[in-house]
Amino acid sequence: MLRHARKLTEMPIWLHAGATAVAFGVFQAVRITLDASYAASNHPVDYATGQTTFDADRIKGFYAVMEQAGTLDIYVRTQVIDMGFLTMIGVFGLLLGTLVARLGAPGSWARGAGFGAAVAAVFGALCDASENAVSFIMLADPQGFADWLALPYSGFAVVKFALITLAMALVLAALGLGLAGRITTRLSKG
Repeated sequence: MLRHARKLTEMPIWLHAGATAVAFGVFQAVRITLDASYAASNHPVDYATGQTTFDADRIKGFYAVMEQAGTLDIYVRTQVIDMGFLTMIGVFGLLLGTLVARLGAPGSWARGAGFGAAVAAVFGALCDASENAVSFIMLADPQGFADWLALPYSGFAVVKFALITLAMALVLAALGLGLAGRITTRLSKG
């Protein structure tokens, strides 16, 4: 994966920045659609609370609320939309991480932080996909799914949130380190 990430830093910067901007736009459009669908599903708690309970009875309770409201099918649709969202997290994270990596010289901390952000975002998206796969299994039998499925479901969610948070922190670190390195280089030359 790092080989592919390095290839991105070799493309013309205007193309790389443009692709990142387009990915951000698509990411926002999918996020807005996802948020609207989640709200329409009448899920009784926010994303993070619902995904990190580790408690099958609570999850079944969330599903029961939506079943009673007649909105469980909207929640299932929301999970499908989330597949597009997680794809865009991976694409945007890969492009943004490698874009900020370009601020640093090869082998620098800044470049490493940018590549780290890209990798963390992609693996965060993969954990989101794994969480969704478990969710679809649970939604096939919303009141009768095996209780143990709550553990991998919430486990993937926790790791997803951690990796995406790490990716954001590494983007900021890459920006700071890259700008500091460029300023230091200019000051030493002039």
